[in-house]
Amino acid sequence: MTRPPFEEHWRQRFTLRGKALDDDAGIAGWTRSGLETRLRHFKRLWPGAEPGSRWADIGCGAGSYSRYLADQGLRVIGIDYSHPSVVKARTRSPAVHEWIVGDATRLPLAPGSVDGILCFGVLQALAGSEAALTQMATALKPGGVLWVDALNSQCAPHRLRTLLKRPSNLRYETAAALSRKLVALGLEPPEVHWVPIAPGRLQRLQPLLELAPLRAAMRALPPLGAVLSHSVLLTARKPRAAPAAAPPSAPAASVPAPSTPAAESL
Repeated sequence: MTRPPFEEHWRQRFTLRGKALDDDAGIAGWTRSGLETRLRHFKRLWPGAEPGSRWADIGCGAGSYSRYLADQGLRVIGIDYSHPSVVKARTRSPAVHEWIVGDATRLPLAPGSVDGILCFGVLQALAGSEAALTQMATALKPGGVLWVDALNSQCAPHRLRTLLKRPSNLRYETAAALSRKLVALGLEPPEVHWVPIAPGRLQRLQPLLELAPLRAAMRALPPLGAVLSHSVLLTARKPRAAPAAAPPSAPAASVPAPSTPAAESL
């Protein structure tokens, strides 16, 4: 498979991380505090899902989120393009249903085959998000839910970096642009959740960023959430199929139809 140079660069980096590192955060490309913050935020938002429903964790890394979903009684498929990461995830995640080495832009999932998808920490390592989002929307069953995050281009540090013309080695995008893409793919308008993450050297401030009043203020004032949040998480549902219209009633036959043998059960 031929990838754009930007994507191939990140695929090689994650493969090397999967070989060389053993901690979940390092394999996923986060600091320990960064991964813990993201997991904590997700667990705070997670409403649960039907036990036994089928979920895919795309870009699963070492399986941090896959294990959490499996512990909730879900049938989980962990997918990542780093083979070493998938091997390590499988050894530490016995409750997870299945592991696949696969690419987010060419998902090894049949259309309409999963009840839900998590895709965290993936879009920033892609040249664009459209191909992966299309694959995910296609794989969802009607009524299924997509959870996807991105690096937020409106956060204060990124805006400052842009102002100073300092290049970034990751791709950022806005919550509004990501929302438009999901709606264009036929998903319902998504819910937007801001994820404020203090830089490593300022981790002592993280508890302040997670205080309930500040979280409420960010929900009420999206521009505040955008400035404070390094990441943005969106949840969007695929509409349920409309019930099929009943066929029109056939006119009464003037001559009885001949009987036919019953269909054979297979």
